[in-house]
Amino acid sequence: MSRPIGVTASAVVAILGSVITLLVAAMAVSSLFIEPPRAQPPNSVQFAIAGTAMMAALACFGIWTSVGLFRLRSWARTSILIFAGFAAAWCILALVVSRIMPIPPDVPSGAERTIRQGMLLGFGVPLAISVWWLIQFNTPSTKAAFASPIPDVASSRPLSIAIIAWMCILGGVSCVIMVLVRQPAFLFGAIFSGWSAGVFYAFFAALSLYIGKGLLDLRERARIAAIAWSGFSLVHLSIITLVPSVRQRMLELQRTLEQNQPHPIPFDQGMMMNVMLAFTAILVVIAIWLLIRNRAAFVRAENR
Repeated sequence: MSRPIGVTASAVVAILGSVITLLVAAMAVSSLFIEPPRAQPPNSVQFAIAGTAMMAALACFGIWTSVGLFRLRSWARTSILIFAGFAAAWCILALVVSRIMPIPPDVPSGAERTIRQGMLLGFGVPLAISVWWLIQFNTPSTKAAFASPIPDVASSRPLSIAIIAWMCILGGVSCVIMVLVRQPAFLFGAIFSGWSAGVFYAFFAALSLYIGKGLLDLRERARIAAIAWSGFSLVHLSIITLVPSVRQRMLELQRTLEQNQPHPIPFDQGMMMNVMLAFTAILVVIAIWLLIRNRAAFVRAENR
């Protein structure tokens, strides 16, 4: 079957976006050598290296997926749908945050509107592209173009489960990065630092990676573990939101971390926390519902 023009256009856009991502990653690393060392916050080098590595990995993922789209590989359709789902969710969050984020006081008043419009454009364009991909690669003609006569495990795995699995894997990778940069950890009002924070993040990294790999393999134990882990996360979020003492300790930790920044932006921490907690809670509830709803796929995989 011939390749739909929308698929070709999507592959070209994905390649261009991947190249731009690589350029941004290179600029992020070069900024470490341009800015005076004393103006850099603690662990800036580690954060820059970790961020650059993640951006480079995303760029390689985008190029690899684009090649698969040109060849009409079924895995490439799944890959771009997963990426589009991630990008749409985070662009929506970024748009919300950009509306409540205060502009630094040293910025001229006339430039504030320009900055807001730039944020809207910067996050709105990727959001529009993500929505376009979610629609394009779910049309009957596109599905038919990518249809494979050979059944495999990936074809029986619901797309929503694949998205949850990769969210867990990315979460595990982010926990590993937190270990490398020695970031403090927070759990039910307790603050961990040093080696205890490293053990904390290492445990959750291993758990997240185990769940993510198990969901990709449609293992029932991984599904149950994912539901339990999501429920635990929801309880933790609820306690942070509803218990004043725990919420206050979280805000104090955030203020402490901001003091290490050379030019901290005066965020409304309370409002920012509300947005982040609400957004995360919505994602967790949706994940639990999808894990319960797609139980049949795991049962079929176990019975093979």
